[in-house]
Amino acid sequence: MSFGRVDVIVVHYGHKDLTRRCLGALAADTALLRSVTIVDSGSQSPLSVADVRSWCHDRSGSGEFDAGSDVHLISCSDNVGFSAGNNLGLAARLGEGADYYLILNNDAYVAPGSLMGMVQAAETSGAGMVAPAVYSANDTDVVDRFGLTLTRTGAAYDRKFEADGPLLCPSGCAALYRRDVVLALMEDAEGFFDQGFVAYAEDLDVGLRARARGFGVVFAPSAVILHEGGGSFGKGSDLSYSLRHRNTVWAIAKNYSRDLLLRDAPFLLLGQLLALFNAAQAGRFRLFLKSRRDAASLALKLRKEASGRPRFSDRRALDRRLWLSR
Repeated sequence: MSFGRVDVIVVHYGHKDLTRRCLGALAADTALLRSVTIVDSGSQSPLSVADVRSWCHDRSGSGEFDAGSDVHLISCSDNVGFSAGNNLGLAARLGEGADYYLILNNDAYVAPGSLMGMVQAAETSGAGMVAPAVYSANDTDVVDRFGLTLTRTGAAYDRKFEADGPLLCPSGCAALYRRDVVLALMEDAEGFFDQGFVAYAEDLDVGLRARARGFGVVFAPSAVILHEGGGSFGKGSDLSYSLRHRNTVWAIAKNYSRDLLLRDAPFLLLGQLLALFNAAQAGRFRLFLKSRRDAASLALKLRKEASGRPRFSDRRALDRRLWLSR
């Protein structure tokens, strides 16, 4: 039985050691690999083609990508961010006919056989999106995330085990999308990823837009990714906190159907109150207020710009828990 081929997109911004390890891991799993595109997002020490090709060997150092795989480098003069960087990589490869596209952080490392695990899960289930099993690179017994779940109160969380809430969509640190999903979302004005999000919750936005169009999602437990985490903004930094909270509000405002917004308005309001309490407890009250002001300033505009598209309305896809303490 033949399986679809995969193009991988990796956005690089500094941390050459991470990107080197990311490419080395991919080189050990080339069975379904068609190409790898590295988007250098304005690094102070820009990557060269020689850098990238020298890193494309497996862990034993015994071989490079096979003849059916190719490696590309796109260099940006400025830091364009995660969303725009991935859009550039996808646009560069869309005309070449891959069956699937793997969005992969440069601090995420694919275990051998994982591309096959994701593609098999997609082709067996018919799902357009695949969430692999992501574990901590520093302790491989610790689950990093099994995809994303979204509560009725509007809080997005990484799933920590298979029954941890309904799987809404894959996490952007490692997400496989079928070609028709990418083509459908690339037709939107913002492209596949919303570049206004910069980073965080852009994967949630993609998931809601794809689910609204009827594309399904599946979890692939046999597809293992090891993730460092915090490589871009630092774990728990003020910037990551602010972007995550602002962008989650934007994703919901853009994509929820009118009926779902009205039905779940009390839960969404409760979620904001709970988040406010949590922020005060964590000493981030002012940061919380700023993120909500930033969110409110464009939420209505984003919703109007997305008018005429399918809207997400499947309440069954939301986690019924009001709040998760972790």
